[in-house]
Amino acid sequence: MTPGAVGKQKADNSVFPQLEPVSLAEGVVAALKDAFFSGRLRPGSAIVERQIAKQMNVGTPAVREALISLKHEGFVRRIKNKGTFITAFDADEVRQLYTLRIELETLALQWARPLATKSDVDQLRSLVDRLVDSGQRENRREFLECDFAFHRYCWKLSGNPFLAETLERLMAPLFTFVVLASTHPLTAAMGREHYALVEALASMEEPEFSAMVRKTFTGFAFRWISSASARTSGASPDESDQ
Repeated sequence: MTPGAVGKQKADNSVFPQLEPVSLAEGVVAALKDAFFSGRLRPGSAIVERQIAKQMNVGTPAVREALISLKHEGFVRRIKNKGTFITAFDADEVRQLYTLRIELETLALQWARPLATKSDVDQLRSLVDRLVDSGQRENRREFLECDFAFHRYCWKLSGNPFLAETLERLMAPLFTFVVLASTHPLTAAMGREHYALVEALASMEEPEFSAMVRKTFTGFAFRWISSASARTSGASPDESDQ
């Protein structure tokens, strides 16, 4: 959260802390995202503007502005005559989004390859080290944050801010509401899979580079598509991976 944006949390069991009257809409966005990432607000849950405003000690216009921003980012959905709800993806939506992710992120890495410096590669290795460490400690939220930081760095390396922004908007809700919300374990082995992308950026040439990157992203996609399908069918994630 932004400095000074969040006041002291109430002594009761409110989901949200009260906010000081500084950058109110941004503060509401930050507080809601924190609730998403921590799992205190789950996919499909209704968002009640007046309730949130009361808990955060802000006016409903600030909450409404924050929800508009979150809708544009894909974190909430507005359903006509029903209200606003936290985004929940069905299995087919997960499949379509991850299929798109493969194409866009492969393109981002293709553009990043000739632009990546030794310093960039070292930074990416460091991010993967942190990702592996969080997997070893079974810290799901930290794993998600490190994973997203790694991919965001790759997107920016593409040199195309429009592509980076598109991938951020596409992937942020998926990371939060599919990966983090899944019962699938987030392991150190999953983290280590990212080293292959770093080494490819450091030393691999085309066409081997694109083939390896696409294969890696396809593997990531299959894991979470299978997990989403398993939740829909009632099977366990391990059964769906067989």
